[in-house]
Amino acid sequence: MTNNDVIESLISRFKKNDKIALARLITIVENEPEKASKIFKHFENIKHDSYIIGLTGSPGVGKSTLTGAIAQKMLDEGKTVGIISVDPTSPFSGGAFLGDRVRMTNICLHPNVFMRSLASRGYKGGISRAVFDITMLYEAFGMDIIIIETVGVGQAEFDVYNLVYTVVVILVPGYGDVIQMQKAGIIEIGDIYDVNKKDLGGEDIAVQIEMMLDDTIFQSGYRPPVVLTDAISGEGIDELLQCIWDHKEHVELLGIKEKKKNRFKYKIKELIFTKVEKLIMENFVDENEVNNIVKNALEDGKFNIYSSIHKIFDKITLEIKKNS
Repeated sequence: MTNNDVIESLISRFKKNDKIALARLITIVENEPEKASKIFKHFENIKHDSYIIGLTGSPGVGKSTLTGAIAQKMLDEGKTVGIISVDPTSPFSGGAFLGDRVRMTNICLHPNVFMRSLASRGYKGGISRAVFDITMLYEAFGMDIIIIETVGVGQAEFDVYNLVYTVVVILVPGYGDVIQMQKAGIIEIGDIYDVNKKDLGGEDIAVQIEMMLDDTIFQSGYRPPVVLTDAISGEGIDELLQCIWDHKEHVELLGIKEKKKNRFKYKIKELIFTKVEKLIMENFVDENEVNNIVKNALEDGKFNIYSSIHKIFDKITLEIKKNS
């Protein structure tokens, strides 16, 4: 079978709710993104929209356990749930650690849930480059809710804001005061703030977040709530889920179209940057030239790399002008 025949066969099975076909299509868009257009052209008549939620926070705050607890409640309500968990990239295999499966064993075999762990592969923003495409596959598959759990890198988790409609920022006791949280950056993107592991305390963190919110002007009229949870015992999960539904209602009342515009604009720019990067690396940056720059930097001084890089960009600029 040709590649096109394989994709056609997978699409046919996918449209019959075959999860194995879904898994294989995800693998294709993750490893061979240039084939995404061949896949998505088959879904042009599908109008289903999923509601997309992002869970973010520093490592160790309990994102995976909380994702599992929230997803279980949604499944109990009869929802279908697609989960995307972004793991750190293995320095040896380049793959994902798949630690999320350990935290979500109670739901991973449920017929109405589909989980996919991805390696971040060094991609910025605590996510993977394939996340957007996988959300599109989940939507085509008919998932009611999509949950994206970021890798947990602290100061670089902003990209999830561009991919979801509701951002839950997760914090835990012992990670410092609000000033430390603001330094971490992610405090600014939350639609809901969850102080997890409440069995260790957390009331002081919640009060400090509330004080920070008191000093903030909310143009939309929506003030992010602060919830305390214990994902392991399940305490506070119902309240957190209600906050998610409340924010969903708020977003839909305001018009979810703007959120969708933001998602597509983000993806369009990312696609352009990726294609330009590939074009430059294949046509203008020679590996031998890079090695020579490195060699010269070691021999003549490290500050010479700047002038060498400028020469490469001058070459690119001249080529662009020549063809324009």
